[in-house]
Amino acid sequence: MDTTYTSETLPLKRTALMWALALGVLGDLLLQAGPIGPGLVAWVGLGGAALVWLAWQGNPAHWRAITAWSAVALTAAGLMVIRDNGFIQFLLFLLLPFSVSQIIMLGWGARLGRSLPLDHLYALVSVPVRALLGAVPLLTGTTRPGGHKLHRLASIGRGLALALPLLWVFTGLLSSADAGFSRIASQALSHFSIPGLTRHLITALLLAWVFSGWLASVTDPATENRFRRIPLPRIGRDETLIVLGSLTLLFGGFVALQLGYLFGGQAVIQRVSGLTMADYARQGFFELVVIAGLTLSVLLFAGAVTASQRLYRKLALVLVGLVLVMLVSATQRFVVYIDAFGLSLDRLTVLAILLWLALTLVFFSATVLRGKLNWFASGATLAGVIMVLGFALFNPAGWVASVNLDRAIHHQQSLDTDYLISLGADAVPVVLERLDALPGQARCELAASLLWRWPPAVGYQRDWRAWNRSEAVAAERVSEQGSILRVLARGCLVER
Repeated sequence: MDTTYTSETLPLKRTALMWALALGVLGDLLLQAGPIGPGLVAWVGLGGAALVWLAWQGNPAHWRAITAWSAVALTAAGLMVIRDNGFIQFLLFLLLPFSVSQIIMLGWGARLGRSLPLDHLYALVSVPVRALLGAVPLLTGTTRPGGHKLHRLASIGRGLALALPLLWVFTGLLSSADAGFSRIASQALSHFSIPGLTRHLITALLLAWVFSGWLASVTDPATENRFRRIPLPRIGRDETLIVLGSLTLLFGGFVALQLGYLFGGQAVIQRVSGLTMADYARQGFFELVVIAGLTLSVLLFAGAVTASQRLYRKLALVLVGLVLVMLVSATQRFVVYIDAFGLSLDRLTVLAILLWLALTLVFFSATVLRGKLNWFASGATLAGVIMVLGFALFNPAGWVASVNLDRAIHHQQSLDTDYLISLGADAVPVVLERLDALPGQARCELAASLLWRWPPAVGYQRDWRAWNRSEAVAAERVSEQGSILRVLARGCLVER
């Protein structure tokens, strides 16, 4: 064993174990009121601080990058407190393990601008793997240089085993001797029942185990991307021409038809497809987005295995252009769908994915097709992170509610009041602003639903660790307009 390496890394490993134990205990305290809230923000911030501090002590070259990705995770956790919609919170939550994967990726020297798509894939897989391994990498060799460490831990354990029964006995006697002390002791011991202690101990240890695996990526980063060692098949010019050429012909025929739709308008769509505008809008939007994603995957794989790069780049450039036209057609269908059926959060999410795919395809052409593969993965990663954070800041639920309310007010279109309420607290301020302008029945149903969902008499009462800004604002607004809402809701019953 390299004693120099051991002497330098063992103190850092022990410090990482202490950080992991502290984060486990704090995680149990901060997250027990709910997984999302200021408690999660505080825990993520402390975890990021631990990663940055360990990187500063062990590998100063990476501490800036680790700080940046810790800030991304902290921002995502903070936006979860602002937004109430479950799907938006889920997207933001995904950024937490994704940020960890980017920190893990630094261990084998891959970072933004110097990473391959397979680096990102292996890093994502490493997040749950390292969580399962937990403290194993940190415990390896931590007790070999000094057996007294185990002896000291055993001594501490024996001391606690002897002290706890004595404390229990004397606490009981002192409680019998003084009523005031008895009341204080009872309140304190109510938090330390055997089932409660067991639950808290298990939760803290599980969280510490998971986080120790991620901390180990900073203290012991000697890892490689094993995907790079997997031999890839090779294809020649003929195979490349057949595969990409056939896709080019297929997409070319489809795009020729779409160009007629784009410039011909409703009459051409109905004559050629036999569909009404509503049916045309309902079909194809999701499929075209999936096609764009699959085509990007095929082009990346083909670029990695083909031996004829010149032919590949020419055909790939044509395919990218054809797919971009398909995405324009998908956007047209999206606009028609809104006019016919209104807007939903699902459709708006897919539109965001469509925009990300379009940017990624353009970036693919500017990097991979120019022999700069390392920059492609970095650009796609940053675009995805910015898209998710921007999507949350944009308040999509509020915008969906605004579009559908405007359709009902200005175009006398039907309004799905149940769907508006299902959008959550993010949509409540928008609904209240436009409530008076709605038709009578829709106004009555929405007022009744708001009173049922956020009853003014109850108010907003949540543990600070699970507090949510949108819910607090929604409850406050409904409470302020409670008397008006009761008048508007007369005659409407809400069944839930």
